[in-house]
Amino acid sequence: MLDRADAVAKVAFESVGRLFQEFASKRMSKLAGDKLVDSENSLAIRSNWVSSMVDFVWLKRRALMARSLILPVENFRATVFPVVYAVKAVASGGVEVLRKLSKASLAAPGSVEVDSHAEKLVGVSDVVTHLAPFLVSSLEPALIYEVGINMLYLADVPGGKPEWASQSIIAILTLWDRQEFSSARESIVRAVVTNLHLLDLHMQVSLFKKLLLMVKNLRAESDRMYALACICRTALCVHLFAKESVRRGQKPLPGTDIASLFEDARVNDDLNSITSKSLFREELVASLVESCFQLSLPLPEQKNTGMESRVIGALAYGTGYGALNWTEPALEVVEVCRPCVKWDCDGRTYAIDCYLKLLVRLCYIYDTRGGVKRVKDGASQDQILNETRLQNLQRELVKDLHEVNTPRILARLIWAIAEHIDIEGLDPLLADDPDDPLNVIISNIHKVLFNVDSTAETTNRVQDVQAVLISAQRLGSRHPRAGQLLTKELEEFRNNPLADSVSKHQCRLILQRIKYASSHQDTRWAGVTAARGDYPFSHHKLTVQFYEASAAQDRKLEGLVHKAILELWRPDPSELTLLLTKGVDSTLLKVPPTAITLTGSSDPCYVEGYHLADSSDGRITLHLKVLNLTELELNRVDVRVGLSGALYYMNGSSQAVRQLRNLVSQDPVLCSVTVGVSHFERCALWVQVLYYPFYGSGAVGDYEGDYAEEDPQIMRQKRSLRPELGEPVILRCQPYKIPLTELLLPHQISPVEFFRLWPSLPAIIEYTGTYTYEGSGFKATAAQQYGASPFLSGLKSLSSKPFHKVCSHIIRTVAGFEMCYAAKTWHGGFLGMMIFGASEVSRNVDLGDETTTMLCKFVVRASDASITKEIGSDLQGWLDDLTEGGVEYMPEDEVKVAAAERLRISMERIALLKAAQPRPKTPKSEDEEEEEEDDRTKEKKDGEEDDKKKGPSTLSKLTAEEAEHQALQAAVLQEWHMICKDRTTEVN
Repeated sequence: MLDRADAVAKVAFESVGRLFQEFASKRMSKLAGDKLVDSENSLAIRSNWVSSMVDFVWLKRRALMARSLILPVENFRATVFPVVYAVKAVASGGVEVLRKLSKASLAAPGSVEVDSHAEKLVGVSDVVTHLAPFLVSSLEPALIYEVGINMLYLADVPGGKPEWASQSIIAILTLWDRQEFSSARESIVRAVVTNLHLLDLHMQVSLFKKLLLMVKNLRAESDRMYALACICRTALCVHLFAKESVRRGQKPLPGTDIASLFEDARVNDDLNSITSKSLFREELVASLVESCFQLSLPLPEQKNTGMESRVIGALAYGTGYGALNWTEPALEVVEVCRPCVKWDCDGRTYAIDCYLKLLVRLCYIYDTRGGVKRVKDGASQDQILNETRLQNLQRELVKDLHEVNTPRILARLIWAIAEHIDIEGLDPLLADDPDDPLNVIISNIHKVLFNVDSTAETTNRVQDVQAVLISAQRLGSRHPRAGQLLTKELEEFRNNPLADSVSKHQCRLILQRIKYASSHQDTRWAGVTAARGDYPFSHHKLTVQFYEASAAQDRKLEGLVHKAILELWRPDPSELTLLLTKGVDSTLLKVPPTAITLTGSSDPCYVEGYHLADSSDGRITLHLKVLNLTELELNRVDVRVGLSGALYYMNGSSQAVRQLRNLVSQDPVLCSVTVGVSHFERCALWVQVLYYPFYGSGAVGDYEGDYAEEDPQIMRQKRSLRPELGEPVILRCQPYKIPLTELLLPHQISPVEFFRLWPSLPAIIEYTGTYTYEGSGFKATAAQQYGASPFLSGLKSLSSKPFHKVCSHIIRTVAGFEMCYAAKTWHGGFLGMMIFGASEVSRNVDLGDETTTMLCKFVVRASDASITKEIGSDLQGWLDDLTEGGVEYMPEDEVKVAAAERLRISMERIALLKAAQPRPKTPKSEDEEEEEEDDRTKEKKDGEEDDKKKGPSTLSKLTAEEAEHQALQAAVLQEWHMICKDRTTEVN
């Protein structure tokens, strides 16, 4: 790094930077060209490398900074990250972590002992002073971005200054309008919003409006959502912090309230208009509301790692003890976002559902049913103010009922208001006034009940009517005047042909309850109609509605918002953090891959290979070991690797060639090839070894390869060969096949969500596989005694495959068992798999150990037909990938033949049993009765035969839909029992 030659110094800086970057990211196996597989030792070795380089850079930091300044300006960029990473590691104490991982003692020779906090801070300040001029003077956008990002990285060191962050953010934002940097706008916004909390309040407030418009123009959905989540979190925390500052007597800072997010005319118009072309307003409201809910939850404890190690002002307050006041910003959110209930979103309801869920929660917390509390009841001034605001908001929402444009939302808004409005506080003088809130609510209940619009059926009118009837029951039980008005409405609805039989019965029950409540004012139980604070209309869609475009968009939006919110508020700890907290756990370390031999036993070269997959980059690396088995020393060997399927080389070539020199006999030589994967498809690497026994001897050998005439490439190569090369001997290896399961990733999903999603997946494939296990006898008993039941022996390798087991237990079915798995392809396609098993006793009994055949019906459903098509093209190969050869594919015709054979055997047994039965001693006197009985038994027998023929599979006589329905019920009930059990243990 301090070498005199500029080229050497640049390469050294780049290499050290790459070493740091690969270690800091989760892709730890990329280091040293993917040669290492994660294990305890390799991690320690790499930590040792990194910590020693950090120590070196920290000690020589001044010399390195001086050396970087005399490099050509285009090479300066490579010098920034290594210096910043090392200085940050020492200043934030990260280097101690590395030493723990590398198992080096703290007093190891050469390690840096920084005595004082001041020395660390001076080191950081030196680097900032060294980098700052480049933010202003540089003309190269890439250099400004690199320096800006790294200064932000230093800004959250303990003792860092907000000015460092503001300098960097201003410089990065100047790149927004630079034409040559327009493709990196996502990176600019992500860098700014991720570090918003490092700025002081004035800077944060001034950035909000500009950032919202920037985010609105981002193309990538995930980046847009993450940026919105960051902006919403910071806005809520700034609001909390500013309110607390005012309470302490400080001057209020303008623009710190949530309403300032919507001050821009374009954003405000979008919020207040009925229709909108973009989804941005829905994304913004949903992100704001979900952030409020996150603020209400206790945050997980975080160690000082990475960007969270120093947080300035607002975020520290907002996510600390002050988060108890989360209802204040939430109240402002529901006030500001009130126009959303009038939106017409083409059937989408997710954002409005989120809004109503927060509204209901706040009404429950402040108990709006009981009216505004008084000072003599012990209420504080803030509480009185907040309750008054909520009461006024409810009155405004009642007026908005006439302007609701989404039929589904009208019933839900009626429920949200009716459940929590203070009826006792309404002025009785307004009883006949059409603008009286109670009259407005009841007129809208009438509107929903008697909705004869043709679109009502398509928008699930049944659900709306149910919601309104529940609202009517609870509202009518609470207040006599409401009871009288609702009794009239319900009687009218009950006698109307629009009401189905279920609704009529429900109306009768509700009318009885209202009548009882109104006639027993003193003895009724108040708890019957108590508000719970829950919002029962979940935005999860029923399976029936999946095929609506609006429902699909809702689900997509919900997924994006939740993912962004969780990524920000509750990020997954990095692998390094897990290793430090939990120690070296076997689940974190990858199992070393098994090498596959690609050559035959009599071949002159031995070739074996294994692969490492990197799903984050979409790449696979094949590592080959070539061993010369001849007595000669081979001066030159060429390894050619061709591709088939979805694989491609990054440089666009059709094959790769690796030239190996001087292969000594029995001495292994290693080489590797990295390829990209474009989509989910079977793929293989085809290895060919060309070796030149006559290389360098000057004589052309007479050896003719077997394939010389066939392969035009070899013919071309032969023509172009120089005579001293000699003729190659061509060795074609068997293809190295990449298992299809390698292109999958486990996808975490709850059982309820899985079974809800299952029927909506369009592509489906079903097939049957079998395996045998020890059903009874000594072996089976011994196996069960030691906790390894042989029941699932053929499927045991599934646990190591990239599938998420949806239910923590095996679902027992009538016929055997059911297991559910979920996965996603590298490219985002969803794949769900159910395995139904049913066992049968085999007829071959060996020394008392009865083997039992397990028949497994595999049902695979996917979001894309190309996934199931690829699986179906080679079912045995897919089963081998899944079960390591444990399950054998059984074609459908064989399944039918086996079922017919079983039926024939059972019929023969029945016939034998009947033949063996003794004749009755006294025959029936009436022949007619006998004939009738014969006919009956014959019909019964025929019926049995028909039944058995109907279901050729021995799994179950249920149809696929019935089986799915039963499985759903079983899974949900089981999960429910588990939850109940957990609750009882908690209570006890």
